[in-house]
Amino acid sequence: MSPRLRVWLVVGAAAVAAVAIVVGVTLATRSDVDKQTSKAPPFVADPTASAKVSDDVRQALEAWPAGTVRRLRILAARYPHSALVRLELGLALAFGGNTTDASRAWHESRRVQPDSPSAVRADDLLHPGTPSGLPPFVPSFTRARTLAERHLLRGAAFQQALRPVSAEREFAAAARAAPNDPEALTAAAVGLYDKEQPAKAFSRLGPLSRRFPHAQTVRFHLGLLLIYLGEIAPAKHELALARAEGPQTPLGKRAQTLLRAARKR
Repeated sequence: MSPRLRVWLVVGAAAVAAVAIVVGVTLATRSDVDKQTSKAPPFVADPTASAKVSDDVRQALEAWPAGTVRRLRILAARYPHSALVRLELGLALAFGGNTTDASRAWHESRRVQPDSPSAVRADDLLHPGTPSGLPPFVPSFTRARTLAERHLLRGAAFQQALRPVSAEREFAAAARAAPNDPEALTAAAVGLYDKEQPAKAFSRLGPLSRRFPHAQTVRFHLGLLLIYLGEIAPAKHELALARAEGPQTPLGKRAQTLLRAARKR
């Protein structure tokens, strides 16, 4: 099992479709296969896209290989705010061997509709060496008792739905409602994580480890973000500190599972 899948199995937010897309694009653009693959790009459903947009994209993909890219370019002009169209356009371009324009289409997918599963999947394709999706905030509780905790659970639900902007807003609201709560502040930091600008999250989360040196949630999420950054040694250090703060807590057990997975790499 790959480190990417191990991370997502542990945190409970599997990104199987995104992993499959990355693998498909890698195979389709390898140097030892034909530049034009006979297999059509996959259609990846996006609940934020309208039925009309989804149907139009499906029809464009059914024309593969003749006419698919042209039809998707037309749809991109017709639907200027659709991340799904640009994700699929990038896939079609990549499957046809045009990785430069594919990358451009995926950047556009992120830009025009960032709060969508398609934008998250486009980000995965732009950063294939990282775990799929974005690092999730893992609450230490299951039932909300305060306003801040209600925001945290809503934010976690948005993350599961691959709606990062909505998640970030909920986490920020939690931090405003509980400005001295390390869990709310940690969630707000995690919600800022961006694969192109990871410093946005670390600049918030790092100081929290000094402000709350024994907060298990801070150490756990700092370790998790370091995994996404590929910094395994410091990640293991933070996860060990998280486990030490309470080995039998839900976060302590998750930290232990990640540490075991790291030893098997």
